[in-house]
Amino acid sequence: MAVVRWSPWNDIFDLHTQMDHLFQPAAATTSRNGVEYTSLPVDIRQTEAAFFVEASVPGFAPDDVEVTFDDGVLTIAGRRSSTETSKDNTYVRRERRSTSVFRQVGLPSEVRAQDITATFENGVLRVEIPRAQKAAPQRIPVTVGATPTTSEKIVEHAPSA
Repeated sequence: MAVVRWSPWNDIFDLHTQMDHLFQPAAATTSRNGVEYTSLPVDIRQTEAAFFVEASVPGFAPDDVEVTFDDGVLTIAGRRSSTETSKDNTYVRRERRSTSVFRQVGLPSEVRAQDITATFENGVLRVEIPRAQKAAPQRIPVTVGATPTTSEKIVEHAPSA
């Protein structure tokens, strides 16, 4: 039999974790096509050339993550297959989430949808959305107009009776 030394710090850290869970807002879950999804947190950066969306999706394979862009909305959905426990095994503690994730991000209309790329590396999904060139205002020169000559004047004719 192993002797485990009691430390009051372990209880304090456990209480701290429990208080964090108590006051932390519950993860938003939605149901879509019969699957429960948890909201996926994302980071969004922008440069003059593109928007960059990054999402941490640890435990997902690239084939489990679907990225779509439709009508100005980028959609990221990661579907995780359920992990069943056998009858011989039961969890003593389970803290890792095993839910599917879902997130939609509205983007401005100035993107090149056909050039969007997504890469997956070390559990991080990176989506690059190139920006389209904005139409620059064009100056139209104004010239001094000449008065119309008699041949250019519109003459109204009275209807003949």
